[in-house]
Amino acid sequence: MDHASVTSGAAFKTAVRATAILLLILTLASVGAYFYLQREMLAALETQIGGDRLALAQIYREGGPQALVEVINDLRQPLGEKQRVIGLFDSQGNNLAGNISIPPNLAGWSTNHMTVKVFTSAADISETSNFYIHKDRIGSLTLVVGRSLEAVETQEARMIAAFVGLGGVMSAAFLLLGFAASLQTLSKLDSMATTLDRVSQGEVGARLPISAAQDQIDRVSQAINLHLDRLSVLMQTTRASAAAIAHDLRTPLSRAFLLIDSAQASLDAGGDARDLIDGIEAELRRLNSIFDAIMRISRLETAQADLRLTAVAVAPLLADLAETFAPLAEERGQSLTLLATPQALSVQGDAAMLAQLLANLIQNAINHCPAGTAIVLGAAPRAKGVALWVADSGTGIPAAERDKVFELFYRLDPNRTGGGNGLGMALVKAIATRLGAQIVLSDENPGLRVEVIFA
Repeated sequence: MDHASVTSGAAFKTAVRATAILLLILTLASVGAYFYLQREMLAALETQIGGDRLALAQIYREGGPQALVEVINDLRQPLGEKQRVIGLFDSQGNNLAGNISIPPNLAGWSTNHMTVKVFTSAADISETSNFYIHKDRIGSLTLVVGRSLEAVETQEARMIAAFVGLGGVMSAAFLLLGFAASLQTLSKLDSMATTLDRVSQGEVGARLPISAAQDQIDRVSQAINLHLDRLSVLMQTTRASAAAIAHDLRTPLSRAFLLIDSAQASLDAGGDARDLIDGIEAELRRLNSIFDAIMRISRLETAQADLRLTAVAVAPLLADLAETFAPLAEERGQSLTLLATPQALSVQGDAAMLAQLLANLIQNAINHCPAGTAIVLGAAPRAKGVALWVADSGTGIPAAERDKVFELFYRLDPNRTGGGNGLGMALVKAIATRLGAQIVLSDENPGLRVEVIFA
């Protein structure tokens, strides 16, 4: 697995951003804590130094300069701890007592890098360190009192180390979690890519794995599996349609070739081939009707522009259709009856499309019902719209087959020996969908009732 792909994943990038934000927060927190700790510890030192100054000032007031010098000299051994600075200087800056030789330049509170004398029993040595001191006048003398910053610096160093260690540990944890999450995501994406590649190579039954985690990728995988299921059904339908098209085109083509051969033979024999040519023309017209129906269905299903619907009066439309198809029904030994329709009844649609839809339904009933069938054409208002219907007393359609009749080239006759090309109801469905209508098939007991319901 390409680690570059892992580090470019959203999870790892999020972890990197979270780590950057964490480090920023820790930096701000450590700066704030640093200055807070420094201020509090310096305040504690000021309290200690202030206590020393008050005590020495009291001695000066009570015993004068000589008493102060003696007290400071008596502190030589305690000063050997190198944690305190005390120095007494005259007006010329000469050291009178204490463990520093030179007074600081600044008066008041300051931080200084100073060399102090450490008094031991063996010998006096000097050490340099940082001190927080206070310098002021006491009478004609200068008194310097201070404390070592070693404890403050130690605590500051520990605090900085703690923040750096915490930042390092948390950053490593964030990045490891991000890397692991990105690695898991990439593994799932690789699995998805592999499965989709199998599907693209013809393994239509392959599906994406779904884990028990039910994370976002699992939900996407479920959606993709659903689309793959639909694609599989579509491919099966396409194969079936292709086989049906091949069958329906082969028959008229075969007949046309046979008729052409017969016409050629007749002409060669000096006979009359006009009837044979008429037969060829009929077969070619049948082929053309199939192609025309397929193209019309395709245009209806793929049309992108909005259809401009207008109010279509139902009564005159049904009357025209009944007048057109009644003679054809009589020729088949059937009857076509138009029920009374309110003159004010109308639907929002396209007159030409609606006429084509109803004409297909009437033609289907005439073609597929036996002699003696009563066909009824009607329309009526409903609680949620207007219903137009074509009902017959024929053999009907089994309930299990009703959804299938809208598929391209589907026929109830599996041997495909009956009339028609299996496109009529598919065209009806395409027109109804385009007009925003619903088609409902139900039993007429006996026979079939097809309702087209407009909202």
